[in-house]
Amino acid sequence: MGIEVTREATEVLRRSLELGGIDPTGKGGVRLRGSHGLGGGFDIQVELAEGPLEGEEVVDGDGVRLFVDPRVRESIPEA
Repeated sequence: MGIEVTREATEVLRRSLELGGIDPTGKGGVRLRGSHGLGGGFDIQVELAEGPLEGEEVVDGDGVRLFVDPRVRESIPEA
């Protein structure tokens, strides 16, 4: 999968999880959810999550777990 998380993004995501009361070292992480935009495009929504939902791919983003919606995975070209 072609998702890369920079060091700076990892720090921001980890801090966001802590502020949201979600343990970044446990099962919690950041969900990337896909939706169709109003203009016909594709939007990716980012939200804090206690754990992955069924069907989501779990990606380690330098110590921050990403829960990737299958629609997001399909929209990202392979690197």
